Amino acid sequence: MSNQRKYCEPSIARVYAERVRGEEQIKCPPPISSDTHCVHTRASKCYQDTDPVLSTRLRAIIQSKYGIDLQTDLWMVHKRARICGVEFTSGESIVGVKRACEKMLRCGSVITLVKGGRSLYAWVIKFMSFDSIHLAHVRWLPVPEYPYNTPVIVKLRHGGPMVDLPCAVSLTDIDPSQIAILHEGLDMFVIRFTGIDTMPAVRAT
Repeated sequence: MSNQRKYCEPSIARVYAERVRGEEQIKCPPPISSDTHCVHTRASKCYQDTDPVLSTRLRAIIQSKYGIDLQTDLWMVHKRARICGVEFTSGESIVGVKRACEKMLRCGSVITLVKGGRSLYAWVIKFMSFDSIHLAHVRWLPVPEYPYNTPVIVKLRHGGPMVDLPCAVSLTDIDPSQIAILHEGLDMFVIRFTGIDTMPAVRAT
């Protein structure tokens, strides 16, 4: 699985703090599940070749893995997927702030992963599978900004630079981090329930 390092770092920091302050007996963090796949239900259906960009990408993936050209309608479309045991749902709205009893609710369609040495975010349109290949069809969100120079406060600026990456992402590249979105004007702030962002390296001047 990719990028599990960031999930170890908070645990290491917590264990170190507990040892220094003598608050608790040091314990190993719970293991991360390797359960990563699309969830097949009765609502799952065959992909209809309606998106030329996605279809081209799917053909390229099959060609790269199997060395053959296959019909895209052999792919299955799914509403849900599990990533390291965490369930995600495609197509959920990220507009507005959702709260229940003053508790922030997550958006199950926003994912994060590390590409090019930094964290990026995307909104999942649908999950797809063929044979052993499980992926997410995504719409990339603006490149994250860190206004306070900390990976804890993440801003997605309206009109900011966009990500130029393929629209299909392997589920094994996605971090199993649940995410909530806070809106401030036209901008969005990301709240991660687990893990921390990987900030881009600062070049020395």
